[in-house]
Amino acid sequence: MKGFSVSTAPPPQIGSIADRLAADRLGVMGLLHFSLTAATPLTVIAGVTVTGWAMTGQIGIPVAFAAIGAVLVLFSIGYTTMARHISNAGAFYAFAAKGVSPSAGVGASLVALVAYTALSIGLYGLLGVATTPLLESWFGWDVQWWIPAGVLWLLVAVLGTRAVDLNSRFLAVLLSLEMAIIVVFSFSNLGSPSEAGYTVEALDPTLLFTSISGALLVLGFLGMVGVEMPTVYAEETKNPRKTVRIATVLAICILAVFYTLASWSITVAVGTEGLVEAAREMDIGLFFFLIEEQMGATVATAAEVLLVTSVVAAAISFHNTVSRYAFALGREHVLPASLGRTSARTGAPLRSSLLQSAIVLIVLVIYAAAGLDPMEELFYLFGTSGGFGVLVLVTVASAAVMAFFARDRRGETAWSTRWAPALATVLLGAVTVMAIVAFGDLLGTPAGSPLPTAILLVYLAVAVVGVVWGLILRGSKPELYRRIGSGPQAVIGEPEDEPEPVGDRS
Repeated sequence: MKGFSVSTAPPPQIGSIADRLAADRLGVMGLLHFSLTAATPLTVIAGVTVTGWAMTGQIGIPVAFAAIGAVLVLFSIGYTTMARHISNAGAFYAFAAKGVSPSAGVGASLVALVAYTALSIGLYGLLGVATTPLLESWFGWDVQWWIPAGVLWLLVAVLGTRAVDLNSRFLAVLLSLEMAIIVVFSFSNLGSPSEAGYTVEALDPTLLFTSISGALLVLGFLGMVGVEMPTVYAEETKNPRKTVRIATVLAICILAVFYTLASWSITVAVGTEGLVEAAREMDIGLFFFLIEEQMGATVATAAEVLLVTSVVAAAISFHNTVSRYAFALGREHVLPASLGRTSARTGAPLRSSLLQSAIVLIVLVIYAAAGLDPMEELFYLFGTSGGFGVLVLVTVASAAVMAFFARDRRGETAWSTRWAPALATVLLGAVTVMAIVAFGDLLGTPAGSPLPTAILLVYLAVAVVGVVWGLILRGSKPELYRRIGSGPQAVIGEPEDEPEPVGDRS
């Protein structure tokens, strides 16, 4: 199979900078920066939440955020327990490989590459649309959306080749401003209730048991994408056995509280009766309208700027995630081995980062040349599709945790290795089924449109290609196949002392 050739070059020696990421660069706060910025809190509140009300006609998104937060906390128990025993930049890839089978891991890795790349690409459409009005207002420049998108692309491409702690410090500044405006906005809304006064109708749990509840829960999950990222940086983390768990749980709890409070505050300020109509009429402008009405035009303009920086921060975070997945696959010779090389100066996965930058640039050029809509056909389409892919991966990872510990609990508790992962898998599986059923509604396509089915088939095809390629490796390179998902030990060192994968024992 061309394009999937396995390198026969001799493996690097222990300690070679070529096959290792820079260690001990990140602590809890550094991991939080990547997780929270990838979740784009301001984008979720201003865009996903308001669009969700307009699209579904339901007010229950605040309670959906709370419910998804609870499910993900349950998921994190088993997820971070397994992370204590597996440290790999390709997190979902390694979990599926060691929990289910190496071939399943390869399938999961390709799905992860597609999903996170889609999320990364989609952000450039939103950034272009959000930036052009500011440029016209400040400088009188009437520019096409792809010009500011191109500037962002260049920034992300450069930072992607830099040291990971530099990226973390840059994200910390943007994240602090972003979270601050959400807090101010939320309390301002609560201090300016509509004529209907304070109501908790949008927090009613029974709203999750309607015919449209699947769409609400999926929208809630889309807002949380990013909380799974601490495991991606485990190899670059100080004391990863402890740090990854703390960062993951903190990220989930922070986002669940922020999203629930902020979205509920909007229902208080607007009133539940006219909320859906206002969302449909004003779309993302509802967020800025409320800020300007309550705090003035200057603060509203500042919020518009912070929305742009929110997207910039998320683009950096997703770029880092994709490049590390590609690095993990190259290091283990599942993809071309040249991708599994790091910069001797910065420790960043240089070639994988440059490849990711090239892919994004190609898509942006195509969209610009074809005159396609940057919001509906780039941001929303790619973002929703990518979020669905991550939902599938989270569900698979939860099941892989149970399989990994099925034969050997490794001294961990039954709650963290069996019961919590089992409950999380059932709940996440239900949300995934709901997502598939409601996928057309999520994309906003008309009845009978082939697009939802086409996207689902793309994911299925990618997963199948990955599994088949894994099986080919099992027959042609059995030693390489056995080490799939092993991370830094994939090409060097002695065989790991770990349970045999559940599948592919033949």
